[in-house]
Amino acid sequence: MSLTGLTAHSMIPGPEQLSAGRNKTPSDRREPFRSLDPDAELRVGMVGTFGHTELVLGAIPQIRGARLVAYALGDAERLSESLGETIEANPASREFEAIKRHPSFLPDTRIYKSYQEMFAKERLDIIGTCLPFTLNVFVSIAAAERGIHVMSEKPLATELEHLSKLERVVDRTGTQVSAMLDMRLEPEIRTVRDVISRGLIGEPILATAQKSYKFGNSRPWFYKRLETYGGTIPWIGIHAIDYIMYTTGLGIAQAAAMQSNKSLSDYPGTEDNAGILLKLSNGGTAVVTLDYLRPETASSHGDDRLRVIGSKGVVEMRGGKVELVTRDQGATNMTLLPAGSIFADFVAYLRGQSRPVLTPREAMAATRVCLLARQAADERRIISV
Repeated sequence: MSLTGLTAHSMIPGPEQLSAGRNKTPSDRREPFRSLDPDAELRVGMVGTFGHTELVLGAIPQIRGARLVAYALGDAERLSESLGETIEANPASREFEAIKRHPSFLPDTRIYKSYQEMFAKERLDIIGTCLPFTLNVFVSIAAAERGIHVMSEKPLATELEHLSKLERVVDRTGTQVSAMLDMRLEPEIRTVRDVISRGLIGEPILATAQKSYKFGNSRPWFYKRLETYGGTIPWIGIHAIDYIMYTTGLGIAQAAAMQSNKSLSDYPGTEDNAGILLKLSNGGTAVVTLDYLRPETASSHGDDRLRVIGSKGVVEMRGGKVELVTRDQGATNMTLLPAGSIFADFVAYLRGQSRPVLTPREAMAATRVCLLARQAADERRIISV
């Protein structure tokens, strides 16, 4: 097995938490992984132009020694035959033209039509991948096989069998794969977590979350078919499920869900509404609603909310604010904690400099819960996680 792309070959222990799966409550679990030298150059590669590319590109200037050495546009092996579309491999595309103007894109950043070609020719330490959602898992597996760490657009996989394969490769190679679950580092979510971790609402018992978005006039071609989109629960719901687990410190024991497409006739593969019911690992309950029905006239693209009710009080995130109400004190607007970068945080973890805000196992766990929730909706039953 080639380990090309690692700037150091020491084995260091990394903290791992498991928030779902067989262990229903988070627990520290230290496993070795291949670390990166904090004093060496960090050779970054990027794959794809869909999703949150800015989470990687925008963080590169913040990271000492980081440089975008190569950019791959697509996948040489897979295409959507049913749609007659190749996977965005056009250097003149509108999306890529905008990326080439990014400050992190250097004059000597090399461009490849496929990640397969880039992996064959480049020595990389870490990549970000933002292909159509069903394809990112194949990039992650190929990178991990080469000892290249990965920050993937979420979900890490859109099929349980692919997620299991990715987990096996990660365990065998010692590379790390994490997800762009950047809401963990948003000020409001960080503040809610801080409130709960300090015991200000007592034991978390009920959590309700909302993610409501504008759909816009058009979306990329792969939203038209479920086979290429992967589902609204894995794409949008994963954030809400993850920040419920993150803020409460609880895992998920059971999942049920409903979903449908009622208004997006041009995108039959995209559910425009979904509801998820979850049993928390302490016996509590969580409810998540998702939609693409937010009016275009609304003042913001999205409306994200979180409310956690505990044995001693309530904390609520809404409209850019966090409010705390306890038995002993009326409503208080909490001072928000600062934001952070999910990619910079991941790199610091790989360099052995800090504990990660999102461990790779937590990213895997959140993905698994979403895929099981989607399955529960399809099969109209409650599924144990």
